[in-house]
Amino acid sequence: MKDTVRQLSRRLGVSTDTIRHYREMGLLHPQIHENGYAYYGLDDMLRILVTKEMRSMDISLPETQDFLNNRSMHNYCDWLTLREHALNDRIRYLQLELDRLQETKTYASCGVRLLGRVEEFDGPGTWAICSIGVERPYERGEALSEWIEHFPFTYVSVTISLEDLLGTQGDAPYPVGIGAGALEKYVHTFSLPLPDDAHFQPGGHFIRTCIVTHDALHITPKDLEPLHAYIHAHGMRYVSCTGGRILFMEEKGDRPAYYLLVWVRVERTE
Repeated sequence: MKDTVRQLSRRLGVSTDTIRHYREMGLLHPQIHENGYAYYGLDDMLRILVTKEMRSMDISLPETQDFLNNRSMHNYCDWLTLREHALNDRIRYLQLELDRLQETKTYASCGVRLLGRVEEFDGPGTWAICSIGVERPYERGEALSEWIEHFPFTYVSVTISLEDLLGTQGDAPYPVGIGAGALEKYVHTFSLPLPDDAHFQPGGHFIRTCIVTHDALHITPKDLEPLHAYIHAHGMRYVSCTGGRILFMEEKGDRPAYYLLVWVRVERTE
């Protein structure tokens, strides 16, 4: 069984360019006749098919050549075991990514549902580090960079300290810190760095609302009035800094509108 490159191409459904490339790499060893034509036999045909199969498992062409020319079946089994471990790691990461997407979808749906409204919920702890709207922002740059690299498991955070949340009155804006936040579980999963002034909000019982603002650094007690009115009406008090995240930014007029989901841990006073 001897085929020219065109005959072999038609037989296997592989392009002539691919066959010639395999030959130039040394994967194929056709017989060269006096007329200059290369004729490919059964071994070449099977090498093409085996190479295609190995490529489908993400073995590079140079690796495939090395396997077929120099290595044993035992080496191949060892490689498959390593590939199995890598794929399992990838599957675990993809599942984690899917879980996070579903969490983010839940937060976004809250933004749609809670404009001007408040709801109670039980939630996990969160961390946040700030570098916008704070003193000495550049001291946090290295840590923030690592947090940003872990989007979407982190998010754009907006934080108001408990002291400022309780002490700011009237139309005066809260001192707001913007940076990156994450659920406590992701801080541990990815070993995210925590500066000394990182904000921690323990898990517990919370209230939350969604506000829209054109200036994320200019949030006033009036903006958070739905939360303030709710705790007074239900006999609650704030016991932590705010947690907050920018859900979306939408172009409206001269400046974008920012959709902020804001939550605060609370306790009953009664």
